[in-house]
Amino acid sequence: MSTSIAMAFAKGASAYRAYLESPHGRLRQEIVADQAARLIARTWGPDPPSLRVLDVGCGTADVALRLAAAGHGLSLLDPVPEMLAFARVSAQALTPPPPIPPRFIQGSLEEAPALLTGQTFDLLLCHTLLEYLGDPYGALRSLAPLLARGGCLSLVALNRRQEPLRAAIRDAKLDEARTKLTAEGTTDSLFGLPRTGLVLEELRHHLSATGIEVVEHEGILVFADYLAPGPLEEPSRFRTLFRLEVEAGALSPFREVARYLHCWGRRAAPSGGR
Repeated sequence: MSTSIAMAFAKGASAYRAYLESPHGRLRQEIVADQAARLIARTWGPDPPSLRVLDVGCGTADVALRLAAAGHGLSLLDPVPEMLAFARVSAQALTPPPPIPPRFIQGSLEEAPALLTGQTFDLLLCHTLLEYLGDPYGALRSLAPLLARGGCLSLVALNRRQEPLRAAIRDAKLDEARTKLTAEGTTDSLFGLPRTGLVLEELRHHLSATGIEVVEHEGILVFADYLAPGPLEEPSRFRTLFRLEVEAGALSPFREVARYLHCWGRRAAPSGGR
């Protein structure tokens, strides 16, 4: 990760935390957590063993810390000290404390193989990070060596296919929507950074080249970007939208036009392994 990107994340850390505490941010986190919990149960059963989990580019680690609270061994990696500080405060606030205390490691995705030499993990989380990197698909090559045989990757990335819909429907910018029909990039409003929208088929291809096969995918935020934020403050409306988003995110064609893609990849187990 470049120094300029890390500096932008550091500068925007407080704004990012505030976003995650907003109704829209909480909705996104609740959907990701729900999807991850269901995918873990499908992979390891309803009462999974304690997993070795690494969250790469963890940010404030809201979703990952739920796994620590459930008894999994969690390592949190981020290049931005401000983000790790938020994650540490949230970890200290967990009641009861996680049975296995989380590890906090300062470093980028590209540095992870060197920082974690010889270590592999049952579950890797890489959520809303790749789109900010100059070579998002190339960065996947840094993830693969960290994943144990039979392990799984939870990858959340900005969906390029949703960009023209958002520009036309939410922002009424029709000329911009036409441009985004074929454009790969967009600009993030929170950090002021360029982002590359990713495509499921390309993610599947590049992950397969590293030995990770996409076994499931869902969408995150199919409808919420087109709704006024005010009504989401009402708890019953929030819960109703959450249920709608979860159901739509698991169905085609809705998941293909969600704001984010959630890919669940698996590395083949050793011969005779589970």
